[in-house]
Amino acid sequence: MIGAIIVRARRAGDGAELARAWLDAGRYYARLAPDTFQVPESEGLAEFMERAGATAGEPNLLRVVAEVDGRVVGAASGRIEAPVDGGQYQLQRQLSETRLLVDVVVVEEAYRRLGVGEQLMIALESWGRQRGATISLLDTYPESALSLPFFTERMGYGRRSVQLWKRL
Repeated sequence: MIGAIIVRARRAGDGAELARAWLDAGRYYARLAPDTFQVPESEGLAEFMERAGATAGEPNLLRVVAEVDGRVVGAASGRIEAPVDGGQYQLQRQLSETRLLVDVVVVEEAYRRLGVGEQLMIALESWGRQRGATISLLDTYPESALSLPFFTERMGYGRRSVQLWKRL
């Protein structure tokens, strides 16, 4: 059992704690697919996370963290995309809608499967709805025993496409 999960906006000073969750995610995914993922360089990562967290003047971007007992144990970010010009002429219906794009959700390994990711997603989705989003989109690694069931079974997302890649 863990303490209360508090989701709040990212702020200065979160970088070192965010780096832990980011490294945990890197280790997990690099084991699954080393051709696709890597463990980030740890030296300088906290400072990088500090710089990357600045969102002043970006009203269509939300970066949040999850705290448990005053410790940052997870993070998520999402952004709003407006309908594209001529969306009514596109084949994909979503292009004529305001969309929440979930860019990342990471949770420190010791706090996974305890509701942290769910609270982060609830915060992103609520924020998206408040800004007029009618659809939420994200991608995840299909062979992940963590993320795919989390998004499909716990959060109610459905598969809609297959992303293909080829190294050149």
